[in-house]
This record gives sequence, structure tokens and C-alpha cells, in this order.
Amino acid sequence: MAKILVVEDADSLREVLCSVLESEGFEVHSCASAEQALPELISQHFECILSDYRLPTLSGIDLLREAQKAQPTTPFVIMTAYGSVQLAVEAMKHGATDFISKPFEPQSLCDLLSQVIKHRRIIDRSAGVRTRRDRRFITQDPGVERLLAQARKVAAVDSSALILGESGTGKELLARFMHEHSPRRDQPFVAINCAAIPETLLESEFFGHEAGAFTGATQSRPGLFEVASEGTIFLDEVGDMPLALQVKLLRALQEREIKRVGGTKTIKINPRIIAATNKDVTQAIERGTLREDFYYRLAVITFTIPSLRERRNDIDLLAQYYLQHFSKSSNKQLLLSDAAMRLINNYQWPGNARELENVIERASVLAEDEVHPEHLGISLPLDFEALSNARESLTQVAQRAAQEAEIRLITQALQRTNGNKTQAANLLSVSYKTLLNKVKEYKLSGSAEREQENESDLASSS
Repeated sequence: MAKILVVEDADSLREVLCSVLESEGFEVHSCASAEQALPELISQHFECILSDYRLPTLSGIDLLREAQKAQPTTPFVIMTAYGSVQLAVEAMKHGATDFISKPFEPQSLCDLLSQVIKHRRIIDRSAGVRTRRDRRFITQDPGVERLLAQARKVAAVDSSALILGESGTGKELLARFMHEHSPRRDQPFVAINCAAIPETLLESEFFGHEAGAFTGATQSRPGLFEVASEGTIFLDEVGDMPLALQVKLLRALQEREIKRVGGTKTIKINPRIIAATNKDVTQAIERGTLREDFYYRLAVITFTIPSLRERRNDIDLLAQYYLQHFSKSSNKQLLLSDAAMRLINNYQWPGNARELENVIERASVLAEDEVHPEHLGISLPLDFEALSNARESLTQVAQRAAQEAEIRLITQALQRTNGNKTQAANLLSVSYKTLLNKVKEYKLSGSAEREQENESDLASSS
């Protein structure tokens, strides 16, 4: 339910406005003057302000100025007398979102306010005005730390950047990191999911539209490229963008200008573009779903975020970070049990950090004080037929699964390093001594030495 502030000095009209808007599901607060409205702006947040232009003492423009100080992102719609075009133009110049001329049909007013509020919500959501938690790229992985250092350098320039990686790896977090370390940090960061918005609405969301451009476009609206003209635009899932829009967006990026849908006026823009996709761009170009010229315009600088299973030393860090956040929001003092931590560390995380966050959130709801494996809702891919024949306790099963995972990882590391234990230890982020003990414990040294001997025999025979 959207909360609206109505400021109108005529008692009868104010009562009618409140009645009409409440019948449409709005939560309405009303005032008879700008002076009465000012304390409301300080004590409450509104999703829209509807004010008459002519008010006693302070005018609607005066109220608009004060509203911009108290609630700078709240849309402000002003009511003017019929034919008062100059007053409406003056209000728009001072920052009013829209206007409506008296007399007006009640439904026209409700439609206008609904559109204004919906548009503001899209921008707020895109700009990250409301977030569930502090959105930071958290890592202790040396490779990702090097990536962040490179991103910090790139943030200083306005070159377009393309971020590649699987879903849930943190592509938007990296984009926000670059924005926050750029000279544009005080300007809007607008994120738009190109796969989540219908194709018919994408162009209007990007470039805006003029009144009458299509059915339902009763008022002119600026697009996100105008909203973030001096900020950063993050195009998420850009690999799913329609080809026709890729052509228009390519021209906008090259010429640094746009036209609203249904409009003829050229509007200059200057946003920083950061795009992201989980697609294989080479295959997308070959299939014709991603234009090659559009790709090269975006990929001036490219970053690839590794999956969570490739940065396993971040799993503990992220799990504890998420647990701390959800413990605070649920007023609990939660801890991860040793068994839960083993399961978390041995799981492959196909959904990456996003899946880990969701798993910890679920566990924080189900657990009372300590998180156990059954609270996580995940399991390791085990041979259940073999398990049914084995007379083992759950603890023994978990221990065996952990040992099998360790053996698999150590074997892979030794194979990748041709049996070099020092390099394998670095690859696994453990000490040489730890690796040596594990190799001896699992009796892996013989197989590694035999592999090296076989390779030497092959080399000598050739």
C-alpha cells in the first residue's frame, strides 16, 4: 500500500481527494497548508506527494523545495488550475515529477499517481536505495583480491566494462564496487536486469517515452539513461537483450545521445556502462544472439569472476558473514556446528554465493541456537544404494564423505601440478606440511610417484 501526502487548502476538494485515493487502496495523509505538511515530511516517508500549486502563505513551489530537502527521491505531483500551463512548466523546472490540471477525472489522477509511484520504485530498486544488507564483495581469495585491485584501477576511468561469470557469483556487487570507487560515486547507480523486463518495455525503460507513444503512456517519462546520465548504468544479463535493442543501444553508446520512445528531441547522455552476462559470449556471437560490434563496445575491459567452488577459501568467510547478518535480523545468537561447516565446505555450490546466502537464511529461520546439517537443506551427492548396505552412523558417513572430497581435491591438484607438492599446496591454499600429512594419510604419494615415473618413461622412449 503506497502512502501519499495530499496538500490542498480547499476542505471539500481535500476530502474528495482522500476518499477517491483511499478507495483505490492508497494510504492517504492530508494537510490544509504547506506549513502543516512540513512536519509530516520530517516524521514520515511518503511514496508520493500531491499538492495544489496555490496554497495560503507558502505556495506549492515552496513546499516542493522543502520536500526536496527532506525527501529528495519522493515524486512530487502538483495540481494547477485549468489552462495554467506556465505554472505547470515552472513547477517542472523546480523538480516536480508531473502535474495535473483541474478539473480532472478521479481515475485519471489515480492512474497518474500509480504510474509515478511505479516508476519511482523501479528506479529505487535499480539504484539500490533499499537493500537487505550491506552489499559488499567479500573475499579472502588471492585471485579475487587481485581482480578487485584491477577493478579499482579501472573504476577511475569511464571505459565500458563487461563482467563474466556464473549466476550468483557477485557480478552486480563487482559493478557496485567499481561505481563506489569511481569519480561518479555520488551519482546514481542504476541496475537493470535485461532478462527480467518484457522486451516491449525494455526500450521505454532505457530511453523513456513521450505521452501517447503507446497504449497506457498518458504522461512523458524519463528513462534510466536520463536518470543516470552522470552516474553508472549496470546492464545485467545483457546476453539476453533483444537484437533490435542492441542496435539502438550501440548507437546511443557511440553517439552519447538518445531519443525517447515516440519523441523527436535528441537528449545528450553521459553514463558509465558496466554490463554482465553468464552466457558464453563466443557461442552467443556465433549463434547470432549477441552482436559482435555491440560486444566489443561493451567489452573494452573484461573481468571474469570465478565460481565459489573455485574460491573455496571464501566459503567459511561468506557463511559466517551471512550468518551474522541473519542472526542480527532474527534476534538470535546462531553458531554453525562442526557438522554443518563440513557439509558447507564439501558442497559444490552450483548456485554460488547467492545459493550459500539463501541456504544460510533458511537455516537461520529453522535453527534455534546452533545450525546443524538438517537446517541447511543441502546434501552431498552420495551413493545411496551403497549407503543402505553399509552399517554406518551419520557421523561416519559425513567423515567418509569429507575424506573422499579431500582425496579427490588433492589428487586433482597433484595431477595439475605434475606431482609437485609445493605447487599443489599453494593451489589448495594449505601449508606444504599439511598437504604432506594428508598425502601420507591417504597413501597418495605412491600413485603420484608412479604417474611421474610413467611420464619419465614415456619421455625417454620418445
